[in-house]
Amino acid sequence: MTKIGITTDSASDLAEEIVKKYNIGIANFKVDLQKIKDLPGNIFEKMREAQRQGIDSAVKTSQPSIQEYLKIFKKGLEDFEEIIHVSMSSGASGAYNSAMQAKKFLGKDSERIHILDSEEASGAQSLLIIGALEDIEKKLNAEEIISNFNKRIKNTFLYFTYDDPKWLISGGRVPFLAGFGLKKMKEMNIGLLMHTKDGVIKPLTLKKNMKDLATPLFEEFKKKTKNIQSQIKVIITHADNPSEANKLREMLNSMENVDVLYSSIMDVVLGAHTGPNTLLINFQYE
Repeated sequence: MTKIGITTDSASDLAEEIVKKYNIGIANFKVDLQKIKDLPGNIFEKMREAQRQGIDSAVKTSQPSIQEYLKIFKKGLEDFEEIIHVSMSSGASGAYNSAMQAKKFLGKDSERIHILDSEEASGAQSLLIIGALEDIEKKLNAEEIISNFNKRIKNTFLYFTYDDPKWLISGGRVPFLAGFGLKKMKEMNIGLLMHTKDGVIKPLTLKKNMKDLATPLFEEFKKKTKNIQSQIKVIITHADNPSEANKLREMLNSMENVDVLYSSIMDVVLGAHTGPNTLLINFQYE
């Protein structure tokens, strides 16, 4: 039996080949598509079509159930001596608490499960998982892996920007007056970049004359990493916006110390609230 395995939740946006290679258990968030479930395409295409048709319906998400966690934990404990579970930020979701509750139902086996709060989501959460997988391959024990994980959190970042504030507003994520302000900013071609800080999604900066999504994210990334000499790992995630994702990747490829691990469509957990075309740059350095 392999000594240590990884489980996580679907908010992590892990590449499928990584999930398969390392036999990673995924607890899926629950999604309620409401009025748009019968529209064609992936979830972000459904959201676009709903907007075109004037269907006023926010997509609802909720953390995986305790039963979902019990399923992946029990399966993981069949294959591994210990499990390290990497959760989406507890400041943005109840997923961490659900995982902790599920652990209590496992009796003595609960001692074999270690639940970690990534304080991140999407590709930033994935970068932390990838670091833990590298430590596992180095034969580190659970205590050492957890210690390194907590150190890496300080140098792991998620920046994103959205295309239309409609989804933030319709999902009830911003107060009425703030929503009104976001609409006005959109009309004035002013964009808002967001980031995760201390496990919570917060505004990062405003960008005037915002003509695309990739360029302002790249500018902020360069500003943040200008004094970093070590290799910077990057994962690009997006809400069905491959053209902007590719543009961002080309910009990043021009930097010698940047390694773009992969680019992928993001999970609905965050995307449901930020809407189609949302673009994220997730990065980590030593």
